[in-house]
Amino acid sequence: MVMKKIFCWFKPDYFLATLFLFVTISLLGLITFNLSFFNPMKKALTDFNFSDLLYSSLNTQKEALDTNVILVNIGHLNRRQIARQISNIRKSKPKVIGFDGFFSARRDPVTDSILRAQLYDREDLVMACFLTGKDELTGKFDSLETSDPFFRSRLKGFVNLGGADPKSSTVRYFSPAEIFQHDTLHALAIMAAGRYHPIAVGTLLERKNDREIINYVGNRNAFICFDADEVLDSATDLSILKDKIVLMGYMGESFRSPPDLEDIYYTPMNPVLAGRSTPDMYGVIIHANIIHMILAGSYINKMPAWLTLLLSFVICYFYIWFITWFKAARPMTFKAVFPVFLLLLNVLIVYIFFLLYKYSNYSIDSGYFLVPILLFETFLTYYERILLLINRYFPISRIFLTKK
Repeated sequence: MVMKKIFCWFKPDYFLATLFLFVTISLLGLITFNLSFFNPMKKALTDFNFSDLLYSSLNTQKEALDTNVILVNIGHLNRRQIARQISNIRKSKPKVIGFDGFFSARRDPVTDSILRAQLYDREDLVMACFLTGKDELTGKFDSLETSDPFFRSRLKGFVNLGGADPKSSTVRYFSPAEIFQHDTLHALAIMAAGRYHPIAVGTLLERKNDREIINYVGNRNAFICFDADEVLDSATDLSILKDKIVLMGYMGESFRSPPDLEDIYYTPMNPVLAGRSTPDMYGVIIHANIIHMILAGSYINKMPAWLTLLLSFVICYFYIWFITWFKAARPMTFKAVFPVFLLLLNVLIVYIFFLLYKYSNYSIDSGYFLVPILLFETFLTYYERILLLINRYFPISRIFLTKK
């Protein structure tokens, strides 16, 4: 009985139309995205996500304050001043210090020795490193940029941020771990959070995702921050740093200065979604957002590709069924209301995905659902013509939409 009902809903014409529609869209996407002429379109499409609309709206709301992660700006301080910053911070006994910066070469011996005393072989300090030269075949990096060995710290974490081109693309993802010379390296955020809350990091690693979507909580206003000169001022009360995660990194020359383009990235929280020209978030703040997500356990789960494809195929199948019936039963009404119906249907799909993302932290690639629905009418014309052409030479028992 159940099987009979299923076959009652199954129509070969609609199934073939849906199948060929998905194949056509895939082929067009493959051709379009591999022609240099379409590079601007490719960049625009791959660098936009509907979830950006939700994140962008957070900039107009009051951001929650995370008190577990505290940010310290290093500005354009020299090495002696940075050493003083670290010394002052360490006096307040934070749980761990993460340093998002590099000292690539030695300079003045005296100053370098002062700095080395604050960095070398410390167990409460995570130094930054940067992976480069990822091989396309093996998927492994072949070089590692670090500070000069003179300043070596016992702990290090990479500061690579996700994106096709992090300097121009939106940073939505981060990689928890990467392989370098048969060793597993973890992100700076992972290393810092691990010293603070090992169980929370264990939960992240148990997910075994190569990339995690960053669940942003906010920009600088979402964290307690100290400017470069504040940490150097003996009158500043740093007692709040006790047992906290302190992230040191560049956030502009000072908080009073306008943002510059050093170590700053585009994120979904950028208030301008289209035609933007100014990145919105410094790298160290992105790492703070990652740590916040780890400690809160507020991960974004992404619908698997196979399930996305299956659901979009089923929805498109019934969409074709409904449109076919409606067009045949009420042709004049169909012409009048179809554009409005198409608009409302797409708005409804996007709205449902927004609700899932906002309240359930569940991400779905809406393109698989929207594109087939938008292109179906155009595709149907060519599909019918192809079937009629084939029918001239090879009789077909069924032709889609035979009634005109």
